[in-house]
Amino acid sequence: AGVELLANMQTLRSLDLSGCAVGDAGLASLGNNPNFRDISLSECNLITDVGIQKMTSRLLLLETLDISYCVNVTDYATKFLAFSCRELVRLNIAGCSQLTDTSVSYISGGCHYLSHLNLSNNLNITDKSVRFLRRGCKLLQRLNLQLCPKITYAAITRVEGGGCKVAHSIDVNALKLGPMLPLSRTHKRPMSVGYSIFPIPSHG
Repeated sequence: AGVELLANMQTLRSLDLSGCAVGDAGLASLGNNPNFRDISLSECNLITDVGIQKMTSRLLLLETLDISYCVNVTDYATKFLAFSCRELVRLNIAGCSQLTDTSVSYISGGCHYLSHLNLSNNLNITDKSVRFLRRGCKLLQRLNLQLCPKITYAAITRVEGGGCKVAHSIDVNALKLGPMLPLSRTHKRPMSVGYSIFPIPSHG
C-alpha cells in the first residue's frame, strides 16, 4: 500500500526503493505517475520481468533507472525498458545475473541518449555487448565493465577510443608482461582501471 500511495504523489520526480520488499504489483502502480524521472530499485529481489514491463511501459520520460542486483530480471524485461524508456540517460543493471548480450542489443537499439551505463558483475556479458554499444549509444560517456570476465581488453580499448571512459577489472600490467607468468600470479589481484560509475554494492 505504501508504494501505491507514493505513486499517487504526482509531484514526485525521484524515488529510491533500494532493498525494499516491493514486488510486481508495486512496480505496476509506479507506472501511474508519468512524472517520474529517477527511480532506484536496487536489490529488490521480488521484482520480475512482469513488473518491469508494467512500470516502464508508462514511464516514457524516465531518465535514470537502477535495477542492479534484481536477480529475477531477464533479457525480456530489458527489451521493454529499452524500447519504452527512450529518454534514459543513466542505467544501472549491475549484478543482474540472468542478463546476456541480448539485453545490451536492446539497450543500444532503444536508448540512444544513454551517457552512463553500469554492466558490472554480469558474467554473461561478452565483447558483443561492447560492439552493440559502439553502434547504438553514441553519447555514452561512462561504462562500468568491472567483474565481467568475458570482456577482453581489446574490446575495452576500442570503446575508449570513441571517448567513453571505462571501468574494468583487467590486470593491464599482466597483459604487458605476457603469458610467461604463472596464471596464479597473473590473476591474483586484478587492478581496477578507469572511472567508477554507479558504485558496486558489497555482496559478501
